Amino acid sequence: MSDKKRLTNNSSSDTSNVSHVIPDYLLAHEVGSLGIGDLVRYKITIDKDKLIEQGIFIDELFVKIKNRESPLLKPVYLTGPYAFYLDIRPHNYHENEVYDEKEDIQFCSDLKPDDSFIGYLVMNKNSKVDDTNCYSWTLDIISQVAVTAIPKLEFSMSLSTVRKFPMRDKRKLKHLDGLDIDKWNTNSLWNLPPKYPKKPVHLVIVTHGIFSNIGCDMLYIKDCIEQTTDGIPEEINPNVVVRGCMDNMGKSAYGVHYLGVNVAKYILKTVDELNQEYKVDKISFIGHSLGGPTQSMAIHYLSVMEPDFFGPNGIKPVNFITLASPYIGVTVDFPKYVTLALDLGALGITGRDLTLKHTPLTSKEGLAFNNHTTLAKNRSRLKLLLEVIPQEPAKPIFERFVHRTLYANVLHDGIVPLRTAALLYLDWHSLAKVRKLRRRLEKSSNPNINPSSQASTNSVTAAVGSLEISSDPSSEDSEEDLNALSRQTSVTGEIPVEKQDKKAALQWMMPQALIHNSRLKQYKRTQTIGDEAGGIEEKFSPPPEASTTLSALSVLTAPDPTQEYIKNPAVRTDAIVHDKIYHPKELPPPHYTDRPILKKVMYPNERINRVQERIARAWQESMSWRKVLVDIKPDSHNNIVVRRRFVNLFGAVAITHLVNEHFGEEACKKYAAMD
Repeated sequence: MSDKKRLTNNSSSDTSNVSHVIPDYLLAHEVGSLGIGDLVRYKITIDKDKLIEQGIFIDELFVKIKNRESPLLKPVYLTGPYAFYLDIRPHNYHENEVYDEKEDIQFCSDLKPDDSFIGYLVMNKNSKVDDTNCYSWTLDIISQVAVTAIPKLEFSMSLSTVRKFPMRDKRKLKHLDGLDIDKWNTNSLWNLPPKYPKKPVHLVIVTHGIFSNIGCDMLYIKDCIEQTTDGIPEEINPNVVVRGCMDNMGKSAYGVHYLGVNVAKYILKTVDELNQEYKVDKISFIGHSLGGPTQSMAIHYLSVMEPDFFGPNGIKPVNFITLASPYIGVTVDFPKYVTLALDLGALGITGRDLTLKHTPLTSKEGLAFNNHTTLAKNRSRLKLLLEVIPQEPAKPIFERFVHRTLYANVLHDGIVPLRTAALLYLDWHSLAKVRKLRRRLEKSSNPNINPSSQASTNSVTAAVGSLEISSDPSSEDSEEDLNALSRQTSVTGEIPVEKQDKKAALQWMMPQALIHNSRLKQYKRTQTIGDEAGGIEEKFSPPPEASTTLSALSVLTAPDPTQEYIKNPAVRTDAIVHDKIYHPKELPPPHYTDRPILKKVMYPNERINRVQERIARAWQESMSWRKVLVDIKPDSHNNIVVRRRFVNLFGAVAITHLVNEHFGEEACKKYAAMD
């Protein structure tokens, strides 16, 4: 790899301050800086045989990472935070496999200014590379800067044979053969070449959300896709290349149109660059949070400005995937004080886009309003950007995707609630049955967990998925299905009840029957059509609403996973609770069409509800959707994308499902047949 750097104890780099003269015990030392979206990855490899040949007998090394910023910056968050996340992964660690219970996985979720972290690199079976006498570890250092692109955080990384090495000691090692330190920065890590240069390339575009970035926050998805596809046989290997537009970092308030146009132009540029050496013939999109509408706007732009991009001789659209994305905005789901702040510009143009307010578009580039299309004729009715995006000429492109999949949090996500993330309509009967089933399994399961058991969150996911996915929307779960699921797994989790916020406390003081019936009417309207003529059962209890305030606070207060959780998948209770393909014929009749004028006056949210219904139906009237609902711990909005590998590991069940279902061997066979 041309832009990958190799650091050894006697090597130098044009961009790194690596020691030329190595004192005793100090094997490597580097000072660097990282800004928003930046990271550095080190792969440290020791050949113990070569060390022994030199008379060096050691069984562990020590790595020290220091945040070199001023301690006065510790409380500063608005322009920061001025901190690093870091983790150390031995060669044989894998998130979905049982790990050695005697050795902890080392990570630091928040290395503040002037603080240091010391990690232990132990040469044992966990770090041993296959049958060799080599040992390897991967170290990631990630910038936590989230809001602005101005700060650059300085850090130092030192590798030594003792925990505290004396910097004044001038004794030097002549040479340490057998130590290799490979280094990747943000640019080199996000521009890896395809595995098979002669094969067509499947380009995967990932898009981040608000106050987020590609380089750090979407890294886990990238690693999982590449790791999974790397093991696919060559004849069906999709030959993926994962990329993401980094031009939108620090610009979350600029509006969905601006962000989407940037992504579209980045795609055109990336495809042109890749086509100089390879041939891009397929493309997939994965967006988290605001990344869903952003990548949708990018596709709309391409359909207008580059109609041949997805043409018969163009690139084949494969996967359109979103994670906790606000398809229909968030105005009804947010408290009034939040929507008012967004309306007044708290999040710039983006806030008004999400609250379904008219936005002052400085440019209409890439919008179908500029063309003589059906959309242009309806311009007086279709004014909101989120409503424009799924219309012609982009709609036929969305319909051509092999997979359209959305992931949504059932609980704990007050930032992008279930109603908007799941496109308004959902089979609540199926969800209720899954919830009841999980409670039944919880009561009957053996409380003594066997660490060697293969029953894990994945098995729960697979079982629930096989139960729920059906081409027949009216199919009912038989007793045999329930018994079969019980036999497939012995470990499951219980959906927790959320704490009440102030809004919930006020509702608690009202007549409970009134509150329940009011909410029940909403679920009746959004219930998809099935065999049960009676509609939704009165005894069904809808999922508790998430608190926007608690969701925001959970970003700062959510606890880290325990070592047991990290090392033993069998104890994880996060799971897929609903997984079903929804077809256009399941949509109920429109509720807000041709409503009496009196109701339009009486209900203040009438206009917003009508617009949201139009948007949701535009996305679903002519195309099927796979809707996957997950139950994961707070902070679920960031966990669902595993923003940080170990801090947000609660969401690994969603990413594992996403990667296996869309980039696993069975999916790759389908893609290979497209050729």
